[in-house]
Amino acid sequence: MTVLVVIACVIVFVAMMIDLASGLYKAKQRHEIRSSWGLKRTLSKFIMYEGGMLIAFGVDMLIYFSRLFELFHLTPIVGIPVMTCLVGIFLLIVEFMSISDKKTKKDFSEAGEIITKLLESKTFKDAFVKAIEVQQAQAQPQAEPLSDEVEP
Repeated sequence: MTVLVVIACVIVFVAMMIDLASGLYKAKQRHEIRSSWGLKRTLSKFIMYEGGMLIAFGVDMLIYFSRLFELFHLTPIVGIPVMTCLVGIFLLIVEFMSISDKKTKKDFSEAGEIITKLLESKTFKDAFVKAIEVQQAQAQPQAEPLSDEVEP
């Protein structure tokens, strides 16, 4: 689980750096002044984003130690940092929308709405349930078919 969390944190960090480079490039194109104040905001954003990822990891660890997924018969996703991945997806959507030249405050609300719609959509739920069913079917040992024929 820790490896997945580290990968998710690195992906979010890379997205932040792409957003920073994009912002600097756009400011240069518009002949805007680039100051240390704007770069300090990036540091604040880094602390907020990566801190949020670590808190989500803490939630995932508590879910893992409490065996909550097993209680709800979701054994195929035991050991997967679901909350960390969801927070990472949210932050990547925010960064993507930021790169596409929208304001950050609107990005948070729009990203939240997109994730809410995704989680509420019947197609997503059906796909998620189907994936769990397939995982459970693969995890169960396959019984050999009985045959009336006797081998010579």
